[in-house]
Amino acid sequence: MKINLNWLNDFLPGPLAVQQAADALTMGGLPVESIETHGPDTIIDVEVTSNRGDCLSHVGVARELSALLARELMPAKPPVIQRAAASPVPAFAVAIDAPALCPHYAARIIRGVKVGPSPQWMQDRLASVGVRPISNVVDITNYVMFELGQPLHAFDLAKLQGGRIVVRTAVPGEKIVSIDGRERILEPWMLTIADGHRPVALAGVMGGLDTEVSAATVDVLLESARFDPLSIRKTARALAMKSDSSYRFERGIDPLLPVAASLRAAQLLCDLAGGSVAGEIIQAGATGFMPWQLSLRLARLKQVLGIELPIDEVLAAFARLGLAPRLDGEVIQTTVPSHRLDITQEIDLVEEAARLLGYDRIPMRSEISIRATPPQPESLTLSTISQTLVAGGYFQAITFSFASDALAGDFIPAGEGGKPAALLRAEMAVRKADASLRPSLLPGLLESVRWNESAGTNGTKLFEIGATFLADGKGGPDERRKVALVGSPDYREVRGMVETLLHKLDANRHVEILPAARCGFAAGACGKVVWGGTDVGYLGRIDRAIAQKVSLRELPAVAELELAPLLAGARHVPQLRPLPRFPAVRRDLSLVVADTVSYQAIAKVVTDLVLPTLEEMEYVATYRGKPLAAGGKSVTFTLVFRLPGGTLTSEQVETSVQRVVVAAQEKLQAALRT
Repeated sequence: MKINLNWLNDFLPGPLAVQQAADALTMGGLPVESIETHGPDTIIDVEVTSNRGDCLSHVGVARELSALLARELMPAKPPVIQRAAASPVPAFAVAIDAPALCPHYAARIIRGVKVGPSPQWMQDRLASVGVRPISNVVDITNYVMFELGQPLHAFDLAKLQGGRIVVRTAVPGEKIVSIDGRERILEPWMLTIADGHRPVALAGVMGGLDTEVSAATVDVLLESARFDPLSIRKTARALAMKSDSSYRFERGIDPLLPVAASLRAAQLLCDLAGGSVAGEIIQAGATGFMPWQLSLRLARLKQVLGIELPIDEVLAAFARLGLAPRLDGEVIQTTVPSHRLDITQEIDLVEEAARLLGYDRIPMRSEISIRATPPQPESLTLSTISQTLVAGGYFQAITFSFASDALAGDFIPAGEGGKPAALLRAEMAVRKADASLRPSLLPGLLESVRWNESAGTNGTKLFEIGATFLADGKGGPDERRKVALVGSPDYREVRGMVETLLHKLDANRHVEILPAARCGFAAGACGKVVWGGTDVGYLGRIDRAIAQKVSLRELPAVAELELAPLLAGARHVPQLRPLPRFPAVRRDLSLVVADTVSYQAIAKVVTDLVLPTLEEMEYVATYRGKPLAAGGKSVTFTLVFRLPGGTLTSEQVETSVQRVVVAAQEKLQAALRT
């Protein structure tokens, strides 16, 4: 916000030192970013935070300086406006059809204006704050906005149809040509200012070309209103139409300002454009302002700031802010003025006291005590996951939360009824391309692998821990944290990494990989990861079509696990057991089974036998081809036997092996391959 110091002198009598003003504003929470000259004027560029819409004007900054420097604030002179003599007042009405979006609308009719250049002093002031002078009528609306903070708009009264203004939302498919000459297609939720037949302005954003003031304008309808900040922000961003007007409406307008600003603009139109006011102000809605009371406990003030401020100084500071303070025992009672929309709770009053009396009065401690706290279970689990994957040769990556349009539809988990869940997309005005929030971490990791390949780094193995997003079916987001990894083309390497990770989190939980189908994975090359009976994710080789989309040279194996069950199931207390004292005995078996029999079915047969000496079962390989018959396959696996209290004999091992062979023959019609 550019502020002209000479303009400020209209409200702060006496000379105002540039550096003193800049320092006071900076220390008071309105940092001055630059100081420059514009002809005879000195301009300071003030950074105004989003909650201080009251400071987006010269009067607002003057109020701040008055409070910060304990300077007198010159009260505004009552406007003196010229009334139209004897001329009939045209019948005109104002209606609000969207009161939630426009609580108050005020209009004045100014007759007999002579459109031409504005006075040089006004042109100079507007130019000094970055506004191009256009004509006296338009310049007056801009001048009042930069002076008081209330955006205004002037319509050519003769171009308004139907003798009325209606504040309403747009009709689907409705269009308007704004004063910048561009046609805008309106959405049904956008707030418009319409006459009796069509929209003539986008409320709080920009006026329409058809009703703008021109050299032929004689009568003017002056608009001054208050609009819902969120509605204006949404419209301005959807249509990419940021303006000085929308910037102020988005941050909130003093509810009492529209009428005062309308009076000020009417006075200037009479003085500088030769107009006269016809009739009284035409209003719809109401200000809705009720002064609210806030209390500040002196004990709370001392507790937050750590020091005891003199009560008389606090009362004086609040008085300069227009809070009308009064001491009631150990509590300061205040009445918040209409322009301070940011003061809503007790802590805001604490901040105001510290800001005006000086943050430098709050002492600094030369030493800060730091108390070490043990890491939380979640932090320990995340650290274990990262350390395990890094030890396995993976590099941690951080990718964008948006998925590319090419991959947004891949790796989508199934929703209700088995159908793919719906994606969440950003509005087109905010992000036109790659607007889908990622349903999976894998698209971003695959693109990172591709970028590494393009840079000459092949075989990159990456992992990421992050959030994924889907629609929850009720219009809201379903956010889930996951851990995903992209490894080598060797499926067994990625499977081994996943099993190692899960065993690291809890060595006593059994890990199973069950055949499954999943969007984005190659058919027949995807498995569901089951950890201790809980489904935690999927692993497998990606579909060739996805690799072609990303232009990958190889088909990497990938995995994606839900983080929530990993956090819930991780054990952080090491579980120790003594090393075995006696050797293990390993036996390899190759069973010929039908092609439809899975390894999991064979493993279940072995597990159901509950062999007392069986320690582990390991998958080795599957073979199809000659001399096996068509429709059959050979599955090779290793059985590991161990006796805790002694050395196993060959007879004990062979007995267990034969039980496995017989059970496989009976339940799976398997044959032992020799």
